[in-house]
Amino acid sequence: MPDERELRSRTSMAPTAGEVAAGEVAARVLGASVERSTDAHEMSLVHPDGRRAALEAAVLGERDDLLLAHLRRDSDLQWTAPARWWWQVTIHDVRRLPRVREVFPVVARMCEAHGVPGPCHLPAPLISAVPDLHWLVHTGPAQLLGHADSLGLPATVTLCPGIAADQAMSSVVPALREALAGGPAARALRALQRRRAVERHLFLTVGCAGLSADAFASLVRAAGVPPSPPPEHDWLSHLWLAPVLGHVVFLWSREDGWSRHEPYG
Repeated sequence: MPDERELRSRTSMAPTAGEVAAGEVAARVLGASVERSTDAHEMSLVHPDGRRAALEAAVLGERDDLLLAHLRRDSDLQWTAPARWWWQVTIHDVRRLPRVREVFPVVARMCEAHGVPGPCHLPAPLISAVPDLHWLVHTGPAQLLGHADSLGLPATVTLCPGIAADQAMSSVVPALREALAGGPAARALRALQRRRAVERHLFLTVGCAGLSADAFASLVRAAGVPPSPPPEHDWLSHLWLAPVLGHVVFLWSREDGWSRHEPYG
């Protein structure tokens, strides 16, 4: 079965939004420049002293909603409009983000059908009768606000201030171990292994369902860095983690361990 890189080579030489953003962010943090091979399928970082590093990128979790403008943090995270109105989604509990995304289209359409700006304004019998609606209203993982005067716009998703349940970030490395064992991250690792370079960087854009709920929430909310190195791979010298919410990027290197950076804006 061909992997993502092979499939893309058959259809287009253009890099994905995730790859473009990965190169820009890594270069900004390191003060390096990005070079692409002639077929645009391989990226390298060139340090100011001339050293070259191989860079491979992968997205963990959802991909369709990750536009380049958001990955650069030039705009909010966006979800496809479920109906007619423009919806603002403010996330309170990051761990519940995947379920909020799942129930959002149905809830938004219900609100529009009843002409109300949010689920808490729906009739009480309806809220009680629909389990997902009851969960959303009574547990409050997010606030949904619809704008009937703005039509045809994608929903915007923002993060409200809060504290991570896993403030120590102990859930991150175990979740990484699972993610690196298969899927896009494992394919990027194999591509990295084939490249000849002194430094090999793996850049992971982490979607809301790309790691465990606690791991993603701690990347978004916690104030520190993971307490232990990522799973050992002989050909990996640097690992980047860029959650799709917030403004922090995490970098691990063999020499310096984990560090956190705010390269956006």
